[in-house]
Amino acid sequence: MNSLTGKIDVINGTTTPIFPNASVQLQCGAGNVVSSTTTNGSGVFSLVLDPLQNILSSLLSNCNLVVTTPLSTCNASLPSVGFLQSPLQLVGKTLVGLLRIVNLNAAGFQLV
Repeated sequence: MNSLTGKIDVINGTTTPIFPNASVQLQCGAGNVVSSTTTNGSGVFSLVLDPLQNILSSLLSNCNLVVTTPLSTCNASLPSVGFLQSPLQLVGKTLVGLLRIVNLNAAGFQLV
């Protein structure tokens, strides 16, 4: 799966191809879906969160990105059971006028 940094992640020693049209969820706590999206044709995705409802420290410690589309949809040689999961990491902040945008990234997807 292509991450936000453009790096291709490795699953079980195998480099995975770009995964277009994959469903991605941000899950916090006991699997509560906070936000969801679909990757584009290049396997890239972004999620927008309400800063009043989502505290940064909680996102970093209690949330994961989860790809819910079966991996075999992307590549038949990959498993049809399990899913990709990654914790979040802070990659920077951007100031746009008076708006401060916090940029998070997948720390690295692993097959679960």
